[in-house]
Amino acid sequence: MFKKALIATIVLCGATPAAWSQAEKVLYTGIESSTATLAMPRSASGTWSITPCSGCSMLHLKLDANSEYFVGRDPVSLATLRMYAARGSNTVVVAYETKTQRVTRIKLGMQLDAADVPAKQPSRAPQSGATEPRSKS
Repeated sequence: MFKKALIATIVLCGATPAAWSQAEKVLYTGIESSTATLAMPRSASGTWSITPCSGCSMLHLKLDANSEYFVGRDPVSLATLRMYAARGSNTVVVAYETKTQRVTRIKLGMQLDAADVPAKQPSRAPQSGATEPRSKS
């Protein structure tokens, strides 16, 4: 009896981490398209219906407060993304979670104008108040 219980415990302990690791995996899908054929979402929440390619069926992707928007490498608001997308044909990449259909990020393949680049934060002074190390005399 003890031997059977021990074997069952070993089998369960070996299978549990595999089941947990499968439950934590999130698969993402990406769509690469053009702003000429893909209408940008109007709202940062709700459903965004897009057709990823000609002949493909329509996707209904969900946008929420966690969706991120980028122009090049720079994070931007949805309004800024839409403004840049309206300038002409550019590459746009949409990444979303495959299972939930939730948009994680939308990236426009161009660079921000110099006036729109966020200002860098000034570096902080050392906490002790000293700006330079003292030299030994």
